[in-house]
Amino acid sequence: MSEPDGITVDQGLVLDTRAFDAAMFDLDGVVTRTATLHAATWRKLFDAFLRRRAETKGEAFRPFDVERDYRTYVDGKPRHEGIRSFLASRGVTLPEGQPDDRADRETVFGLGARKNQMFRQALGRSGVEVFESSLELIRRLREAGLKTAAVTSSKNAAAVIEAAGLADLFDACVDGVEAERQGLNGKPAPDTFVYAARLLGVDAKRAIGVEDAIAGVEAIRAAGYGLVVGVDRAGQAAVLRQHGASLVVRDLGELRIVPAAPAAPMGLPAAPSAAPEWLLVEEGFTLTREHELESIFAIGNGHLGSRGSLAEGSGMSSPATFVAGAFDAQPGATPGLAILPDWAKLSMTIEGRPLRLDTGRTLRHRRMLDMRQGILWREWRHEDAAGRITRLRGLRLASQADRRLLIQSVAVAPENYSATASLDVPLDEMATRRLGDGGVIALAAASAIGEIGDRSAASGRPPRPPMVLELALGKTYRLDRVVAVCTSREQDQPEVAARSRAGRAINTGLSALITAHREAWRVRWEASDIGIDGDPAAQRALRFAVYHLLSAVDPDDDRVSIGARALTGAAYGGHVFWDTEIFMLPFYVLTWPEAARALLTYRHRTLPAARDKAAHHGERGAFYAWESADTGQDVTPPFVVAPNGEVIPILLADQEQHISADVAYGVWTYWRATRDEGFLLDVGAEILLETARFWAGRAKLESDGLRHIRGVVGPDEYHETVDDDAYTNGMAQWNLETGNAVARLLVERWPERWRVLSESLAMDAAEPLAWSAAARELYTGFDVRTGLFEQFQGYFGLEEIDLAAFEPRNAPIDVLLGRERIRQSKTIKQPDVVMLLHLLWDRFPPEVREANFRYYEPRCAHGSSLSPAIHAAVAARLGDVRLAERYFRQASDIDLGDNMGNAAAGVHAAALGGLWQAAVFGFAGLRFTEEGPEHQPNLPPQWRGVSLRFKWRGKDHELKLPDDRARIGAAPGIAP
Repeated sequence: MSEPDGITVDQGLVLDTRAFDAAMFDLDGVVTRTATLHAATWRKLFDAFLRRRAETKGEAFRPFDVERDYRTYVDGKPRHEGIRSFLASRGVTLPEGQPDDRADRETVFGLGARKNQMFRQALGRSGVEVFESSLELIRRLREAGLKTAAVTSSKNAAAVIEAAGLADLFDACVDGVEAERQGLNGKPAPDTFVYAARLLGVDAKRAIGVEDAIAGVEAIRAAGYGLVVGVDRAGQAAVLRQHGASLVVRDLGELRIVPAAPAAPMGLPAAPSAAPEWLLVEEGFTLTREHELESIFAIGNGHLGSRGSLAEGSGMSSPATFVAGAFDAQPGATPGLAILPDWAKLSMTIEGRPLRLDTGRTLRHRRMLDMRQGILWREWRHEDAAGRITRLRGLRLASQADRRLLIQSVAVAPENYSATASLDVPLDEMATRRLGDGGVIALAAASAIGEIGDRSAASGRPPRPPMVLELALGKTYRLDRVVAVCTSREQDQPEVAARSRAGRAINTGLSALITAHREAWRVRWEASDIGIDGDPAAQRALRFAVYHLLSAVDPDDDRVSIGARALTGAAYGGHVFWDTEIFMLPFYVLTWPEAARALLTYRHRTLPAARDKAAHHGERGAFYAWESADTGQDVTPPFVVAPNGEVIPILLADQEQHISADVAYGVWTYWRATRDEGFLLDVGAEILLETARFWAGRAKLESDGLRHIRGVVGPDEYHETVDDDAYTNGMAQWNLETGNAVARLLVERWPERWRVLSESLAMDAAEPLAWSAAARELYTGFDVRTGLFEQFQGYFGLEEIDLAAFEPRNAPIDVLLGRERIRQSKTIKQPDVVMLLHLLWDRFPPEVREANFRYYEPRCAHGSSLSPAIHAAVAARLGDVRLAERYFRQASDIDLGDNMGNAAAGVHAAALGGLWQAAVFGFAGLRFTEEGPEHQPNLPPQWRGVSLRFKWRGKDHELKLPDDRARIGAAPGIAP
């Protein structure tokens, strides 16, 4: 049987994505079910027109036939061409009219306007249904690295895509509006498909076109596409083949995807993971995307983190490597993570011509983040101006087995020449970075270079600068490099230690180093993976989240915590926020308790600074820094300068006081899950007692008999200096109650520890008892009649703003409304009351959770990356799976889709932790009682199954859905 290229028929309809770079889809009848809506609208339009005409001329009325007339004359064609074609079949000619004709004009353009008006009304009533099998195919193609576009004659495509929530599935849309703007002829002319291929930068021969209309398949075939897929939903398979379809399917679910397999290593010391669901793939090179890709493709091991910059650099490269906890600042400046020399920088010239993506011609360029192995891969095939073709492949990693090592290997092969090449490696032996406090970071490099097969390449023989290679046709050459990073925080002579470590490592050989690294990642994934069956996009997003969370922490170093962008970017100076305890810590508690313990021990180390801050504000106990660095002193900048030059004070250091309750919540979360007595006695209890003491003083008893916390900022940072913020008061109340509970626990079970601790804190037995009374007296803002918490005093009296009226939004809502108006409105930046529900779920009855979520959800503008995932989690727990899935997709795209426009500054670590919570606590419905783990799942329809592993009180658990139970026992391993 003959078959089109890229399709295997004898194994079913198997689509090999290696044969293609892009896929273009018609919408109506292929992706969306609006074909029926369109056909019904056309029938209504033409029947009304034909009936009036028949009555006027005294003729018999012959109605529009959907099966014959729609398919033959209208389907797949531009609107006005469809009108002309059908009317001509009835012998009717109308004046053309003008493009701006109103819907009541009896002209071609008037009828077109009328049809558009009728369709939009019908769309508003009916909404948009989609073919789930088509969406899954598109997601799978995108997973495999193909670009995708919508190519449709409809001028309503934007409305349809928005209504169906398809915006994240297409890199481009060529619709009737764009075709008119570009002067393109409609289907069956090939213009729109030719334009779509050019727009995506792909060769038409390596593109797939998918259509259900005769005119559409004719257009794709005429455009020269490599594969024309006809979708037969109307019993016209033979006709579609006759007019150009390479193959015809009844539904796109009949196509199975064989994703592009990773390339052979070409002499590298390891190979990529074979399973594509573990790979993030970026094909080609787009200069303007480099900043965000550097964040997404970052490598890290919790001690070291390095952005995924091009080795030779580019006009928009921002290479950076960080050491966790290594902060630097000039006198009077806010400290930020120190940026190390670019250890991976490597450039090459051939006969004096530099090898760069922005010179010559790139024949192939691909980067792959191998999340399974923690390795960044690169493949590059390049032709220079002299016609010389060079093939390069490389890998880069931050070792999980030895967290002081960075590893790089690059293989070079000349395909059609022999010549002299020169390698420029700026960090060829030793570099140091001196910090403002006198600290030193030393980077020592050790290298081996040679022809593959030449023993010298594996022997550790160091190259002698300048690195000159005589490249011979048919040969492959490899440079292996190991960079050791040591600091004066750990060694008195970091330069000596780094040089020694690098030398030992290169002599060990890269194969052995990478094997150890891969094994360390295998262990971590075995404990932490979450599997999703039926939704490749969700699977990719969750593994991306877990990869970066696993890359962000070193369980052996309790002097540091995780910054807002982890070790992938310099935003916020690497400072530590509430993000760690509230958004990320639950992942570590349940999958890597050792890491969670280290993160919380950092908070204990910074307890003296928290006490100092509380004293500065006239309070006892611990008031933690809103932005914390190495010492725990608050390093929040005092102001920012707006683009217009306005100096805007930052009040968060003084007013975002909920941070103390957030740290306490993290401590209790860990203790509740692990029952780690040593932690509670040595670390946790002191934090819980000192934070409770802070709230006991901060919540002032007033004349109304209630305690109030005035002049704060809650999670909703659009509203500053408010009184009795619901989240702040709710968490303070919990902290007071928990502080008293832990004091009682110490007295009952560890009286000697209570004696020592209470003496050191000058705390008598009566003080914790008073905290419970203070908690009862704390103002909550709860209205028994409505079941609502008022977000802060006066909130219900603020201006109501319809956020939907600002969609689609081209700027953050606080920019559109202005700082003053946003403060006087009910519009909130991120969940406040909803966040309280999420954390203290069991404290509230179901009707209170429901009422508050429904009230605050439409008023949230999601001005923070922390917001969508929490809304997803709460919506799922309430059973609103459709809304939860929409927020889950929004959270997934914060980094992978850069939908907030700032992924260039580093991945959003808290959003990644929130995404994991949305899947685990939301969709899987995992929850914990004193009897053990339970689950109440609310899975999205396409999630055929979920599997995850977690630890609870010393036991390994595995939850598999849709199984009706959580199985207890050692979790099985994951096949590499």
